[in-house]
Amino acid sequence: MPEAALPQQPVQPALSEPARLIKTFTAPTETFADVKRRGGWWAPWLLVGIVAVASLVFAGQKIGYETLTRQQIERSSRAQQFDNLPAEQQDRQIAIAAKVTQIFYYIVPVFTLIFGLVVAAILMAVFNFGFDAQVPFSRALGIVFYSYLPGVIAGILAIISVALNSNPEGINVRNMVASNPAYFMDPATSSKFLYQFLSGIDIFAIWTICLMGIGFAVNASSRKLSRGTAIGTVFALFIVWKLISSAIGFGG
Repeated sequence: MPEAALPQQPVQPALSEPARLIKTFTAPTETFADVKRRGGWWAPWLLVGIVAVASLVFAGQKIGYETLTRQQIERSSRAQQFDNLPAEQQDRQIAIAAKVTQIFYYIVPVFTLIFGLVVAAILMAVFNFGFDAQVPFSRALGIVFYSYLPGVIAGILAIISVALNSNPEGINVRNMVASNPAYFMDPATSSKFLYQFLSGIDIFAIWTICLMGIGFAVNASSRKLSRGTAIGTVFALFIVWKLISSAIGFGG
């Protein structure tokens, strides 16, 4: 007797790029399952980069790049050293730093790409060696950049916050949205370590961590990598990074 034919599983149609972007917010499992089928990462990277540039440039233009530079120096560890310089030398350094800051804001997507490459490589190594996930680098990159998409909402909220702020000089461009405890602290008088660490305990950062965990769980070939385990692993790595970066004052 011929063997009964096994029922075939329905093939899920590929998502369009706009559908992928939208479903990252509404149904992330479907987006990451589509990444597993055909990879891809350039669209979310480009979108996040454009919004980041728009928010930073808008803030820089409203505050003024020289005012912005003075604020950053006042909040840095070299504030006293800068105050001891002659006024002409201070103005010259401010003018140069303001130009550099303006250029830097326009090339933020390049640094986003570099940082994404590093994060994808680290997470791929952790999940592949620690959990036998067998996720290739191209897919790890897609997971990371689609997980960055909550940054688009953060960027839009930053633009709105700056536009509605009646005191532009009081804006901290490194923390423009009230989505973390550090937003309500004074960076000039607070502990630099505590301020930097708490600025990372952010709603959008936690959202990104959850998306990365879901992405690697969906793409893993090993069934022992659950979503909870994947999210917990990414969160643990993030806390370690924040402790180290806050201790050395990186990004403070």
